[in-house]
Amino acid sequence: MSERDPSEHGALPRVKGRLPFAEPGAKRPSMKQSALLVYGVITFGLIALAVYMAVFERLPLMSPWVLAPAIGSLWFVLRLFMIWGSRG
Repeated sequence: MSERDPSEHGALPRVKGRLPFAEPGAKRPSMKQSALLVYGVITFGLIALAVYMAVFERLPLMSPWVLAPAIGSLWFVLRLFMIWGSRG
């Protein structure tokens, strides 16, 4: 078998570089700030709900009504730290 030039068969030419919209996080700091805001509000709301259920409703700390929002807020705090630590 003989080697043939790929351009003979109608192959597309190779493009060097990336398209501007193909770069992850290209010129989009507002998305990072809005994600921080959304996760921050959710975290604050879940912490407030857990504290309300424990203090004002006098439910035990191991009650699902207290434990579920507390665990959820910990998850969102983790997400906040992951976003803050990202290089984007």
